[in-house]
Amino acid sequence: CNCLNFYLFVKSLIVCFCLVFYLSYSSMCLTGTKAECPVQLNQKSVVVRYGGSVAVNCSASVPHKGMGWEASEGAVTMTRDSLITWRVSNLIEWDIQPYCYINHEEQCQVELPVTIYKTPDSVSISIVNHRGPMIEGKQYELQCDVHDVAPVQNLTVKWYKGQTLLNQTTFTEDSKTPVNETTTLLIRPDRADDGAQYRCEAELELGAEGPQPPPKETSDLLNITVYFKPIINETKLPSIVPVFRGYPEVLVCEAEGNPKPTIGWSLGANVIVYNETLTISESTPEYVYCVANNSVGRTIRQVNVSIQDISISTVNHREPMIAGEWYELQCLIRNVAPFKIVDVRWYKLNQINVTDTIKTPANLTYKVPICPDRADDGAQFWCEAELEAERPQRSTVSSEHLSITVHFKPIINKTKLPSIVPVFRGYPEVLVCEAEGNPKPTIGWSLGSNVIVYNETLTISESTPEYVYCVANNSAGRTIRQIKVVLKEDYLPLIAGLIAVTVAFISVIFIFIYCIYYKTAKMGRYSLKDAKPSVQNGNIAQNGKHSPIPMKKLSQSNILA
Repeated sequence: CNCLNFYLFVKSLIVCFCLVFYLSYSSMCLTGTKAECPVQLNQKSVVVRYGGSVAVNCSASVPHKGMGWEASEGAVTMTRDSLITWRVSNLIEWDIQPYCYINHEEQCQVELPVTIYKTPDSVSISIVNHRGPMIEGKQYELQCDVHDVAPVQNLTVKWYKGQTLLNQTTFTEDSKTPVNETTTLLIRPDRADDGAQYRCEAELELGAEGPQPPPKETSDLLNITVYFKPIINETKLPSIVPVFRGYPEVLVCEAEGNPKPTIGWSLGANVIVYNETLTISESTPEYVYCVANNSVGRTIRQVNVSIQDISISTVNHREPMIAGEWYELQCLIRNVAPFKIVDVRWYKLNQINVTDTIKTPANLTYKVPICPDRADDGAQFWCEAELEAERPQRSTVSSEHLSITVHFKPIINKTKLPSIVPVFRGYPEVLVCEAEGNPKPTIGWSLGSNVIVYNETLTISESTPEYVYCVANNSAGRTIRQIKVVLKEDYLPLIAGLIAVTVAFISVIFIFIYCIYYKTAKMGRYSLKDAKPSVQNGNIAQNGKHSPIPMKKLSQSNILA
């Protein structure tokens, strides 16, 4: 009974399996889709190190007449098994192309992509055609050599300075066997790069199937030395150093450079003092020079030694002053002990007398307000302090002169540019706009409707608007002068024409009268009364009274004569 039940159970399973297979096959035929090769690989692709081992399973999902692995290494002969393994313990075939095949209704196969990689034998970094320290600002070429790496299309060479990635290079070659590659990097080091460490890395990026993280080889560190010209510390060595009488000052010249610079002071007349410090006093030359020198170059800083006991300056203002505004000057007296100040005098300003008794070192400041006008442009101000020692002895010290620049609004020259300008039709006029100001103003003409002509002159005619405006502008302000253009008719041509006509008319009358007079005076009119007949030729002409008039017959020659 148990055997019968088992037989029926097995029979039912077989029938179900056949039915499912039939329905699947029928569906595939009806849809017209070609069936895939009924084998499965447990890895779609393989990435293996050169000389490493590899094992990939191939399994069949349907009954078959035989299956196997075809490969130049690790081939598996055809078998009726449903699971077979391609296995190689030492893979050194670069161009291997294994595939699993099966004999089902017809033979089909599935290829296994295999990538064999090899990390570089060496990665090295060097400087092309250069040895020794680099010079700041010059360009150099670094070279990275990668030896015996595969596959090159998966290689990336990365450049680093310290931990900073500078650049990276990939390759487009398609080669499965190992090759040598070289890549370069241009650098232009500065002083901050002195002691910097450069390196290059060769990395094989083999995808998700490859080892993680990607294998890489790194070159040794390339330590560079950068030589650079000395830089003098200007904070510790200002360009102008005041020196008060009796109070020497110590100048400090510090310079950064590679190699370390030597420091010297030039005092003129080829006097060189080799030291980082220099003590100056009122006897020191007006200009001294700190000279920092190394193998790369030389840096010189000029120091103006200003002999002062007292100084003058503006308060909270450094730009040019504006005419009409208020400013404040201050007189600073330094290290007056053991003197006391008797009084302080201001020049170019009203005198201010101050008395104080300071017996300890101090900085004393006295202030005065000023309101400069345009006449003060270029004026010089200074202050004097009269000092008295404990003994009955006095000395006077003066500050340097403070030259001020006063900016003022433009002033248009009204003499050259009247407010009303007549213009005769057909006779253009040239207007000249001159303006005084500091800074020098720009001149423009406004013709209305935002029409601006930038020029000192403007030609006007009958077509010019009734009002034009000269605009003088600078940073202190703007000045505008209005000019009224009055159009006038020119009657001179008309008057000249009338005079010409009159002269011509009078001339005609004069000529007419003259002709009449000439006719009368030269041609003549004669009254012949009681004329006697001539007896010369016997010809007689009669007048109105039938009186005989003697006539003479002329020959042709006489007529012509």
